[in-house]
Amino acid sequence: MSGDIVVSGGGSSAVATSELFAQAQQLDLLHERLAGCLNLAAAVDRIVTSSALDATDAPPSAAAAERDLDDAAIVIASATSHAAHLRSALEQSAEAYGFVERSATRLTQELAARFGWLFGLMLPGIALSLLPGIVGVTGGLTAGLALLPESSRKALLAALPQWFRRNSAGLSDPRTVQLVRLLVMSADDIGGGVLRLPADVVHILGDEGLGIIGVTSSSAVVVGTAGIGGALAETPVTVRRSGAAIATTAPSSFEERAARLPRGEAQIRIDRYEQADGSASYEVYIAGTRDFSLVPGDQPWDMTSNLNSMAGRESGSYRAVEEAMRLEGVDASSPVVFNGHSQGGLIAAQLAGSGDYNTKGVFTLGAPAAQIDVPTNVPWVAVEHSDDLVPALAGNWRSSDPVLVRREVFADRPVTTDVAFPAHQIEPYRETARLIDESDERRLVQSARDFTQFGDRSTRVESRLYTAVRDDRR
Repeated sequence: MSGDIVVSGGGSSAVATSELFAQAQQLDLLHERLAGCLNLAAAVDRIVTSSALDATDAPPSAAAAERDLDDAAIVIASATSHAAHLRSALEQSAEAYGFVERSATRLTQELAARFGWLFGLMLPGIALSLLPGIVGVTGGLTAGLALLPESSRKALLAALPQWFRRNSAGLSDPRTVQLVRLLVMSADDIGGGVLRLPADVVHILGDEGLGIIGVTSSSAVVVGTAGIGGALAETPVTVRRSGAAIATTAPSSFEERAARLPRGEAQIRIDRYEQADGSASYEVYIAGTRDFSLVPGDQPWDMTSNLNSMAGRESGSYRAVEEAMRLEGVDASSPVVFNGHSQGGLIAAQLAGSGDYNTKGVFTLGAPAAQIDVPTNVPWVAVEHSDDLVPALAGNWRSSDPVLVRREVFADRPVTTDVAFPAHQIEPYRETARLIDESDERRLVQSARDFTQFGDRSTRVESRLYTAVRDDRR
C-alpha cells in the first residue's frame, strides 16, 4: 500500500507521518513505565539499606544485590531521561516541520500571487500576439476534421477520451497538483492584473490579505460568465425515496463510513439512530460527482452543482440533500454527522458550516472544501491525496482547521491510467480510511472516538437511500 499518512491540523501545529507520532507515543509510554520502575527501585532501596543488612547479619550476596539495585536505579534514571528527551525531540521536529511547511506555503502563495498579477497585466498583449496562430491552428484542425470521412471522424472523437486516459499520468503528479492549487489561489490576482488594478490593492483584498476576493469570487465569475451562454444554470430538483428503510448497525470505523457512501443511482444515504428515550440522531452520506457536463441534465450531482457550490451559491445537490434530510425528519435540533466524497464532501462541509444543523462531525474524502468555514468545535476529519487534483481546486486551507490526513497513493507504484484521476476514486480513499483506523496518532484516535460514540447508544438503526433529479432543465 503506497504512502504513509501525514497528519496535521486539528488545533495542533505539528505535522508529521502517523508513524512518527506513534513512535513519540511509544516513547511516552516507555517513559511512564521506566518512571514506575525507578519509583519501585527507590522504594526497595529505602527498605533494604546497608545498615539494615548489617543489623540482620545478611550474607555478602545481599550486600552485592543492594549495590546492584543502586546501579540499576542509576541506569533506569538515565533511560527515563533519554526516553523523555527523545520524545521531546520527535515532537519538536514535528512542530518545526509544521512551521516550515506553513511558511513555505505562505511564501509560495505570495510569490504565485505576485506573478499571477503580472501575468494578468500582460495577458491582453500575449493573447493578441498569439491570436493569429491560435486562429490558424484551430481553423486547420477544424478543416482537417471536416474533410475526414464521417466514420473516421466518429472513430477519432470516440478515441479521444481513451487517449486522454492513457496519457493522464501527469495529472496525478503531486507537483502538478500543487501547481494547480497555486493557480487557483492566484486566479483573483490574474483578474486584478487584467483589470489593471494596483497590485497592493489586489494583494490586500485577496487570499493573502483580507480574503474579500479569492477562490469563491473567482468561481462566481466563472459561473456568471458561463450562465450567459446557458451553461452552469441551476434548476429546481425533485427528491424521492429509493425503496424501503433497511435495518443496519452504526459504523465502527472510518473505512466503514467510506464504504457506505452511495454508489448506484441514489446519491444520498441517511441512517437514522433511534435512542432509548425515543429521540433520533442521523448520519448522512453524500456521493461524489456523477455527471461532468457543463450543461445541466437530469443529474444534480454535476459540474453545475460543483461550480455553484464553490462559488458560494446554493447548488442543486445541496438543496437535494436538505430535502432528503427534511423527508427523513432531520430538523435544526437533530444531532447529525455528515460524510461525503468529492462533491459530496463539499456539500457535507457546507451543511456543517451553515449553522442550520446540530452538526456533531464531518468526514470528507477528496473534497474541494478548503474554503469552507466550519466551526472549530465540530470534529472534522478531512482526507486528501497529494496526487489527487480535485481537492487542489479549492486552493490552500484557509478558513477551517480540520484534522487533515494526506497520503500519496502512487508513491511507490506506477499511476494507473484506467481512469483519468485514479487517486480521486473512492477505492484508494477507502484504503486511506483503513490506515486512519489503524493509526495510534492522538488526533486520529480522538476523532475515531468522537465519531464512534455518536451511534453507540442507539437501540435501532435504519438506513434509507434517496435519489434526486433536476426537473426543469434550462
